[in-house]
Amino acid sequence: MEMKMLLFSVLLWNAGRCEVRDLSGKQFSFPNDPKGVNLPHVVLHAKTTSISTMTICLRFFSQLKRMQGLFSLATRVHENSLMLNKDGQGSYKVHVGSDSYSYLQLPTNHLDWNSVCWTWDSQTGLTQLWLNGLRTSQKLVGMNHIVRGDVSIIIGQEQDEFQGGFKTNDSFEGDMTDLHMWDHVVSACDIRSYMNQGSFDPGNVLNWNNLNYTVSGNVFTQDADFVEPVCQ
Repeated sequence: MEMKMLLFSVLLWNAGRCEVRDLSGKQFSFPNDPKGVNLPHVVLHAKTTSISTMTICLRFFSQLKRMQGLFSLATRVHENSLMLNKDGQGSYKVHVGSDSYSYLQLPTNHLDWNSVCWTWDSQTGLTQLWLNGLRTSQKLVGMNHIVRGDVSIIIGQEQDEFQGGFKTNDSFEGDMTDLHMWDHVVSACDIRSYMNQGSFDPGNVLNWNNLNYTVSGNVFTQDADFVEPVCQ
């Protein structure tokens, strides 16, 4: 019995252990999980305790036609300190602390990948969304808000509380790759380069090519098909 309990503990530890990997050419796949087994998500570990400007870029593929979280950063004070989500109509909502803004009906691919970047500057409150090479006009949100203290960064779920409060109907279903986060507003030139698969400086807060993460539940790491594969 003791040996079985030891083996069970080891399996649990392996299922949720922290990894640091170069995920170039890889994707996280979040399949349909109707039973919500372990509420699948990925925790992204970042060494930061203060964010006043930032850029987040990622690529996703999803055919799910309901609201779902793309990126969730919570603190012990604000569960939506920095959050990006979308709905089935191609509308995107950004949250900064107690403030938010919705970009309505942006041209989103349902049968192909989407590349999205979000910039925000606390000092001016200016925020902007880029989608598949196109940009929105700048809006004002979260002026003078600063992310302070411990942060919990999660993809695949929306946090309604620090490190938790997950709901099945907020979950992401699909594939995600090439996620980067910077502690500054990335130039339009570099964002366009990211969108067009060109060269850019990787994120200095979160770097897909050197990612520290923990997987929970039914999330799979697979070869990414964002770049069309060359078949032998």
